[in-house]
Amino acid sequence: MHRYDPGQPVAQQRGKDHVRQRVHELAKELGISSLKVMARLAEQGVNVRSASSLVDETSATRLKESFGQYDAAAQAGSTTPRPATWSAGAVRPPTHPETLRHLNLLKQAFPVVEDHQTILAKLGSQFFYSVAGEVSGADGCGFALVRFSGAIESAFGLTREVLFFYSPHRDLQMRTFQAAKRILTRLQHRREVTPDMMVVWSPDPRLRERLDDWSNSSKNFLAIPLDLPDDGDPIAFIKLLSSYVFTRDLFYETTPVRGDRFFGRRQLLQTLRDDIRNQRVAGLFGLRKAGKTSVLTELAQTFSSPEKIFILRDLESLPSPPEDPVPDLLKDLVDDLVTELRRRELAAQALADLPANPGISEFKRAFQTVLRTLAEDGTTIVLMLDEIEYLTPSDRIDICEGDMTSVAQLLGVLRSLVQENTNFTFLLSGLTSSIIESGRLYGRPNPLFSWAKATFLAPFEKHEADDLARSVGQKMGISIDAGALDALFEATGGHAFLYRHLASNVVHELPVDTFHREIKKPLVLRTITEWRRQVAGNMREMLDHVKRYYPDESYLLEILTDEPESFAAFAEDAPLALGHLISLGLVQKVDNTYELTPVLHLL
Repeated sequence: MHRYDPGQPVAQQRGKDHVRQRVHELAKELGISSLKVMARLAEQGVNVRSASSLVDETSATRLKESFGQYDAAAQAGSTTPRPATWSAGAVRPPTHPETLRHLNLLKQAFPVVEDHQTILAKLGSQFFYSVAGEVSGADGCGFALVRFSGAIESAFGLTREVLFFYSPHRDLQMRTFQAAKRILTRLQHRREVTPDMMVVWSPDPRLRERLDDWSNSSKNFLAIPLDLPDDGDPIAFIKLLSSYVFTRDLFYETTPVRGDRFFGRRQLLQTLRDDIRNQRVAGLFGLRKAGKTSVLTELAQTFSSPEKIFILRDLESLPSPPEDPVPDLLKDLVDDLVTELRRRELAAQALADLPANPGISEFKRAFQTVLRTLAEDGTTIVLMLDEIEYLTPSDRIDICEGDMTSVAQLLGVLRSLVQENTNFTFLLSGLTSSIIESGRLYGRPNPLFSWAKATFLAPFEKHEADDLARSVGQKMGISIDAGALDALFEATGGHAFLYRHLASNVVHELPVDTFHREIKKPLVLRTITEWRRQVAGNMREMLDHVKRYYPDESYLLEILTDEPESFAAFAEDAPLALGHLISLGLVQKVDNTYELTPVLHLL
């Protein structure tokens, strides 16, 4: 890039650079500091030395676009942005008579639609598929689906139509908002519609306040108020989109994910589906926050049907041995089964007639009766017991010979129900695999030993992690280069929680006042140090759980940490424990030696 030469005559310099602008001139035009302009140019790969440095026309235009300004200097000093950039990849207006008729009906019910249509057209976007008046659960309301231009879709990560919902009410109610969400859900069965976003118009003066509140209570759902100035400026709509899309963080998750938020694990899901079809009881084991519950939730959502019922029961709330957890578990299972069967209008009377605190034998007889009745209709029940380690806390009781026979007895009943009925099976999930791999369980032969199979949830593979980062980032208008993807994976080892947590921290370092948001490797590296301090407590908790439920494995970790040269010899005497460490993503084999994975380097 040509730089200003103080040794050259000013007149000659100006003539040579008449299409260029100095940094401080750009800063004044944009109403920001020169330092901020220099920082943004650096992010865009343009190196400038000072506020007096010259910037070429192309770089200046990109800079202005990143702050929402478009070629203002070319309009004789006007600061009115132009929408031409956003109309690239324009959508053709609808021509089908029926589509136009419905759109006209929507305009008659809501004249403001005409203004919105004009604004969208200037941005290369169009209304499609509209309905007015007859909206279930939302009297007098209407809606349309909008397809945005290629430029807008690219900038904001939109790949499908977006719902525009119109309400005539000056006092918008939550029930109307919920009705709009139900409409969105129904539309997804017929059209390619964005599932986690809608734009809402209402004459309610508190529209923005209400939608912000309701969106916050609806995790990862974005409701954007269609609140625009009266001047018809199309860029106002772009700024409205950016103020909502660019400020949300879809990486950070504290609850199980499913649907569009679930990534990877496709081979594992297929294996579990095959296990269910063939009545093979499986156990899914992995570190805390590795995504086990997300896998179970996604499995239930994608494999459930009118003929297949999934019951997911979290055992974390149960009393732990040596206090007997089985009475509480039986009561919960009966309640869950009766509720779900009645919701589907299926036979549940035998279970409903059980006493408040049924015994194991009573539960088996009642459940057997229900299963035989359901078999006549071809209905299958899949029971999923999550956080199974709460039945086998080795630091509180001897799980091999301890006095807690009810646990082994209940598992034996579940096994016999699988063997006696073609329409029942169950899955186990948790941290520890001892409930399957231990030959004895609480003084009795383990009914699951050498019968149920153990499957371990390893960290994401590189391609799975890359897919997660790119897909989630796209929904926030963020691109991620290859170097940044490598840095994210290397720092976290692909552990689901850690990967999302680090990516979330990086996103918070990005500016929200630009339309060109990109994560590059230097930004990830700058974020890692502070992030490591933030997750140290989470990592300590994960390791404490390993020590609690995997004592042999924990001992091997100490050897590998303190005496790595001796690890191979100790590991040879504990092949099962070594296999667990590798499967859990805590130890990896490199050439002929073993190393701690990046997960443990965070401690």
